[in-house]
Amino acid sequence: MKAIQIYLRETTYQGKIVFQYSFHKNLKLFKWMLGLEYFKYDRKQKMLYSEATDEVVDMLEIASKGKLAINKHYFRKELVTQAQHSTVNRLNKISIPKYLYNTRLTVKLARVNDEDVFLLTSEHILRCKEVLSTVDFVGYSRRLSAFIIPLKEQYLLKLLCICRGKIFISLHQHVKIQSLYLQSCFWRQCYNTDISVPEEYLKHLKGHNYSTNTIQNYYSSFFIFQYYCFSTGRNINQISPTEINDIVLKISSHNYYSTSATQMMINAVVYYYKNVLQLKQCKNEIRRPQKEKALPKVMAKEDIELLLNSCTNLKHKTMLSILYACGLRAGEIINLKIDDINSKRMLISIQKGKGYKDRTVMLSEKLLQLLKEYYISFKPRIYLFEGQYGDQYSVSSLRQVLNEACKKAGLSQKATLHWLRHSFATHLLEGGTDIRYIQQLLGHSSTKTTEIYTYVSSKHISQIKSPLDSLNIF
Repeated sequence: MKAIQIYLRETTYQGKIVFQYSFHKNLKLFKWMLGLEYFKYDRKQKMLYSEATDEVVDMLEIASKGKLAINKHYFRKELVTQAQHSTVNRLNKISIPKYLYNTRLTVKLARVNDEDVFLLTSEHILRCKEVLSTVDFVGYSRRLSAFIIPLKEQYLLKLLCICRGKIFISLHQHVKIQSLYLQSCFWRQCYNTDISVPEEYLKHLKGHNYSTNTIQNYYSSFFIFQYYCFSTGRNINQISPTEINDIVLKISSHNYYSTSATQMMINAVVYYYKNVLQLKQCKNEIRRPQKEKALPKVMAKEDIELLLNSCTNLKHKTMLSILYACGLRAGEIINLKIDDINSKRMLISIQKGKGYKDRTVMLSEKLLQLLKEYYISFKPRIYLFEGQYGDQYSVSSLRQVLNEACKKAGLSQKATLHWLRHSFATHLLEGGTDIRYIQQLLGHSSTKTTEIYTYVSSKHISQIKSPLDSLNIF
């Protein structure tokens, strides 16, 4: 039987150094550890901890009789990171004050008494009742153990104002918000500040067809930029490109941003000055860090074969197969509808991919057979792949499917969904497919983006004879 992984890290608790333990949800293991005299649990911080001594770890390994595996990899990594950052001139992180929420509400769609409503569910009903009991538009259903409010976005906005700092409100994946202002209120409910990103900034992004994910990323980056300007007494509408450069550099260095995170902040800030304030010169005057030239990760065909064959669930196998067979992005596969599969022409239509571009990819014979078996077994209605409640499948669930498949296949590296897309392109290139066709299949605007796979392809490189082979060293 495979040992249960327990992850160990060193942290500070009530002024003392302690060991914190975490593992995948396992109530039996949790109760067993609490039954041992060495371990304690803080309900507020949801932290299982012990004294920071090697004797405790040794005792845990002995008491478990080999059923537990203590993983200290994260522990060692954290110590190394702390050592790197614990210099004399360590920079203080620039961050926005946040609320610490212990209670969460999830907003879902439901039909109650023949009426469409917002259903609010929580694991902390009593705490929620304390906050919501006097709110006139909120009802409570004992039968459903949930709160009910009318299906109008204005009530969600009121709810956010009432619950701010007390209850965190999350949206279920199939709840779509029309108001961009309301959406931004959900994004900033964690922050303990009255600063808000200008609404015209958000409207401009939406008006230029930026995706919700991109708008949220821009929002978060511009929000911290705006907060820093406010906290240092600067007016964001009256600062020079030089000051903008200095602020972005300071936030990036103090928060240990990666190059891509710094680029994101620059994009978000430049967009405001260039498009909202119409200061075109900012685009050219703001300096950018040099881009990292990281190559995409590619899996061997043998590993992909192992991965797909390890899937015992037909639905999971079909989803991972279509990712590799067509080179799709995660968002594109969950948006696929039944009508997008054209078995007569052996084509699959990708509607509104990245950049809202449509494209067509090939449908392989093996994939078609797999799709037929899947359709007969699962009978999807609208979306090709649906969740357990008949709604659209989520990207997070798709990631979990891949992670489980990697474990079953015994792969040494934990793959990501995008690796399958990279592998699709590289394997086509190695098979002799023209790069212009690959560009079209991937939905790239330029061949320059697709050309990166020429650096990854190992077909010709592996055939080059090393000069070492000509030496008589054995």
